[in-house]
Amino acid sequence: MPNPADIFAEAKLKQKKLLEQLAAAPISEVIGVVSAMGTTGGRSGGEELWTLKTTFEAWRIHGGPLQTRPLTIRRKVTDTDLKTFQAAMPEYSIVRIHARVINESPFGGPEALLEHILGLDDLDAELNLFATKLQEPVTFEDSTFGTFTLNRRINWFTGKAIWRGNSIDLTLSAKAPAEVQAALKTAHLLWQSEGVWDKRVKDYAVLRLLPLKNDDWLGEDEDEVLPDQFKERMKLHSITVRPDGRFEFWHGDDDMFWGHAIHISGSLSKGLTGADTPG
Repeated sequence: MPNPADIFAEAKLKQKKLLEQLAAAPISEVIGVVSAMGTTGGRSGGEELWTLKTTFEAWRIHGGPLQTRPLTIRRKVTDTDLKTFQAAMPEYSIVRIHARVINESPFGGPEALLEHILGLDDLDAELNLFATKLQEPVTFEDSTFGTFTLNRRINWFTGKAIWRGNSIDLTLSAKAPAEVQAALKTAHLLWQSEGVWDKRVKDYAVLRLLPLKNDDWLGEDEDEVLPDQFKERMKLHSITVRPDGRFEFWHGDDDMFWGHAIHISGSLSKGLTGADTPG
């Protein structure tokens, strides 16, 4: 198993090499279609600046041919600048920018360092057509669960299903056709034994999370929660399934953990392996 420290060091090295390549690249005028993710920002602990990130799904350098390999665009920004850039580059918009572009980065594929935003531009017919097609729904039908629709923000398919008499969201963590079918197989096997899995999930949640509730999460004058009460207050909202047989059950907590979710994970082969209360 790879050492996490080695993985982190390799990523840092790639990032350093990328920034060196971008700094040496000339500034170009680029126009492109912003992805369904829009413009996001992230930063590691201790960092003051955010790393802005957005993607042009289709793009061209001024006067050049249309490119459909996604162009990843980055820039270090302050809190205020991040909000400004996010407003200027919303999802599916066509934006013209000045950027330093390289066609092959250490991470694979084209990358760009944003210099300036020149503004929105809807005069490129090819990019307008691409932006329109990018927003068309992608769906498929399953004989058991019905219609699934591609959520372009996360590149997963989502649908509805009935679990123990209640409607919930069912998410397939997959996009490629083979992965979608494998994820559906995971879902079908769960539903074939839904009574068994429902009991296992609730019993596991009680085993792992009820002590946490009663030791650390009791409100003022709140009585200890009993196992049956804990199970009753768990409200299943969604199940995520993956092609390799892994799955995640997401529950509302009825304010037992002050609004945090109750997250139970596992796999068909290993059973239940994780319980958490993410905020």
